[in-house]
Amino acid sequence: MTLKDHISVCIPTLYRSQLLGLLLRNLALQETRGLFDFSVVVVDNDATGSARETVMRLQEELGLDITYSIEPEQTIPAARNHALRLARGNYIGIIDDDEIPPQHWLITMYRAIRTFNVDGALGPIHPFFKEKPPKWLLKSRFCERPVYHTGTLLHWDQTRTGNVLLKKEVFDKHNLCFDPNFKTGGSDREFFKHAIRVGCKFVAVEEAPVYEVVPPERWKKSYYLKRALVNGYNSYKNSIDEQSGLSQVRIFLRSIIALLLYTMAGPFSALLGSHLLMDMLERGCNHLSRLLAMVGIELIKKRNF
Repeated sequence: MTLKDHISVCIPTLYRSQLLGLLLRNLALQETRGLFDFSVVVVDNDATGSARETVMRLQEELGLDITYSIEPEQTIPAARNHALRLARGNYIGIIDDDEIPPQHWLITMYRAIRTFNVDGALGPIHPFFKEKPPKWLLKSRFCERPVYHTGTLLHWDQTRTGNVLLKKEVFDKHNLCFDPNFKTGGSDREFFKHAIRVGCKFVAVEEAPVYEVVPPERWKKSYYLKRALVNGYNSYKNSIDEQSGLSQVRIFLRSIIALLLYTMAGPFSALLGSHLLMDMLERGCNHLSRLLAMVGIELIKKRNF
């Protein structure tokens, strides 16, 4: 008798109980067509357990199979690894606590893995605004991410864990986890990089999107500049082991030139619109952070935004 596949949907969460509740309600509506069962693992990255009441209430109301636990070390990889330790499925789904999946999310990802005979599937993430955001934010497209056609084999720098379904053996067979040294971000790409190196394959699934809620707190220009500083540092860390000495020199020169160009273009771009000015500033912050990373300087050491 063949056992039915089981998916453990892992959700690291921090200070987003209302959005977490919305996510859990949408997970309760997931279609399975009898192909698999699924359960949910919620890891609260707040040592005080601020999400506990929401999880316990909705577990009873929705009839969801939920495992709840607290990870006191407030870093992204610590929360993700804690969720993996609690997962009991032979498939692992990972979704962020501020995202909304449609009813066909899990089953579309599951079918894609079996159709393409791969180790995992990644779907797109689209922004969702409950209220009308500022025009500069829409024009800048800071909230949009690349979308890849279904079946596209992904390179590690095209990956993230906001919308993913993986075979559990990817972790178990190769003893992989999320690198705790990437405290503010980048541990997902680091994981995929090592998984691809040992032969794992991951495809894009365009038909399995999730929708990321973009609240008014993320309408501030300072948010995207700080995000660029974090991403620049972690991008450099992700790529450092693939670069030779000559490549490092090229990266350094490219970032220096880019930083100078974006700085000079800033005043002129401001005349054409705040979205263009923000684009120059965001790119400049990213390259500045990369340059500082080369000498071991991390400007933002804790992701609290």
